[in-house]
Amino acid sequence: MVAFREETRSGRQGPRTVAGIAILVCAGAVLAQTAPQLQAASTPIRAGMDDVIVQTASATPRSLPFSFGNSNLQAEVDALRAENRRLAIWRDAATSMSERMARYEELLGLVSEPIPDGVSARVVTEANASTGVTRLANAGRRNGVQVGDIAINTEGVVGRVIRVGERSSRILLVTDFNSRVPIMGELSGVRGILAGQKDGNRRVGAILDRPETDPFIEGETLITTGEGNAYPRGLRVGRAVQLNDQWGVVFAMSSAPMDFVRILPAKVIPTPEDEPAIEIDAEQGDEPSVEGAPEGQANP
Repeated sequence: MVAFREETRSGRQGPRTVAGIAILVCAGAVLAQTAPQLQAASTPIRAGMDDVIVQTASATPRSLPFSFGNSNLQAEVDALRAENRRLAIWRDAATSMSERMARYEELLGLVSEPIPDGVSARVVTEANASTGVTRLANAGRRNGVQVGDIAINTEGVVGRVIRVGERSSRILLVTDFNSRVPIMGELSGVRGILAGQKDGNRRVGAILDRPETDPFIEGETLITTGEGNAYPRGLRVGRAVQLNDQWGVVFAMSSAPMDFVRILPAKVIPTPEDEPAIEIDAEQGDEPSVEGAPEGQANP
C-alpha cells in the first residue's frame, strides 16, 4: 500500500515539474525580449522577415503558377483575359449599333418587332406520352397561354404549345421529328427547315430543306426566320455543324436546364383578310366601309 502511494506521488510530480519548467522558460523569453540589447539585435531579423512576407503577398499572378509547378493555369488565365478584352469590345460595339438602329428606325418610320411578353412555367416530362417528344407545363388558359405560343429557356427555343388546358399546356419540343422550324444562319444568311432526328438523338437536329445552295458557316448561330408565321424572327435555335454529307443543328436548349421555360406569344403577322382595312365613305357620312368587300354585299 505504501509503495502504491509513492508511485502515485511520483507520477503526479512528473507533469508538475514539466509545467513549471515551461512556465519558467516562457517568463525568461518575455524578460529577454524586454532587454534593450536583445531588441537591438532582433530588429534586423524582424525587418528581413517582414520584407519576405510582403514580397510573397505582392507576387504577381504570373509567377504563382510557376512556383507551384502548374504552367497550364497561367495559360488559362491569359486566355480568359484575352477573351474578356474581346468581349468588352463586342459589348461596346453592340451597344453603339443598338442605339444607332433605334435612331434609324425612328427617323425612317420603320415598324420594329417588339419583344413579346410572356409567362414563366415549370415543365415536367409525361409518363407514357403518345404525342411525341413533349413536356407538360403548369400554365394554361387562365395564365394567357394559347395554342401556337413559343417556349424558350435561357439558351434558346424549346418548342411550341400544341394543346392548352385551364391550368396546364403541352409543349412539342423542337427535337421531335414532327416539329418544323424555319431557320437561318446569323452570319451566312443561309436558310433551311430544322427537324428532329428519328433515331432518338435529342441533342442534334437535321436540316431537311435548303432552298439555297450556299453552305452554312461551321459553328455559326442559327436563329428563327419568322417565315410561315410560326416562330418570331431572331430566336436562337442552336449552332450549325457538319454531319457527314449534310448540315445539322446542335440545339441550344440542351445546354441549359429544362425545368423552367418562358412561354411567349407567337406575335404572328395577321393577313389582310383577317384584318381588312376600314375606310370612311364621305358621301355616306361616317358609315365605315370595308375595303375589298364583294359588290352587293352590305358593309358590316
